Amino acid sequence: MTVLSSDQLLAEIDRIIAERHIKDHPMVTDIRNGTATRDAIAGFLRNFYHIAPKPSPQADCAIYAKCPPDPDIHHLLFEEIIMEEGAGTSSDTDRHLKIYFSHAAAFGLSESDLENTLVIPECLAFIHWRYYLAFKGDWLGAMAGSYFIEGASAERNDIILQGLVEHYGFLPGSDDLLFWELHASEVEEEHGDIGPLVSKYATDEFIQQGVLSALRTGIDLQRLAFDGMYRAFFTDDPTYERWR
Repeated sequence: MTVLSSDQLLAEIDRIIAERHIKDHPMVTDIRNGTATRDAIAGFLRNFYHIAPKPSPQADCAIYAKCPPDPDIHHLLFEEIIMEEGAGTSSDTDRHLKIYFSHAAAFGLSESDLENTLVIPECLAFIHWRYYLAFKGDWLGAMAGSYFIEGASAERNDIILQGLVEHYGFLPGSDDLLFWELHASEVEEEHGDIGPLVSKYATDEFIQQGVLSALRTGIDLQRLAFDGMYRAFFTDDPTYERWR
């Protein structure tokens, strides 16, 4: 691999994301089409809680702690991501964790149900990944392995949102739908807007390879987490009996 220009690197990142975009996962399709049962969605929500709302902003703080003192990083990672996830400062809402509790309650799930879930192994692997590179000190790889995925998640969340409104009795603008509305908006897209930072810091072959490897691994682990949740709760694979 030779050193890529900024445009070439960002184009390759876009290609990798589009190739296995999470919006195309069959679990997302089932929710969009209304073919998923409410119990299946509840199983998804119990595990998704541990790979998305719960690690934020702690995992983001782990990345931030390793970053160089760059005002652009401070603005994006601290002001736009950590403070938004932790307190809803940009969206003028609340900590995203609390917003998720309201949505889960509409499926009969309490905070205790979410906290005490026996998380499937594929989701545990994805959770560990969110901290691994940050704790190694590879802050740019950690950002690439998480935030490009968050930006792409806005499209996935919009599809889930449409299914919840059309097939599961949710009303647009209601408190119990705020989590998905917020994460299908420009707020989520902004969290993935790290292209300028990657262009700024990924300037040699070694760093570029690390960024692309982290991105591929993050996408693979997210996909495996969704595959596991789909098998466990949507197709009732007997392998997952103790996690149901």
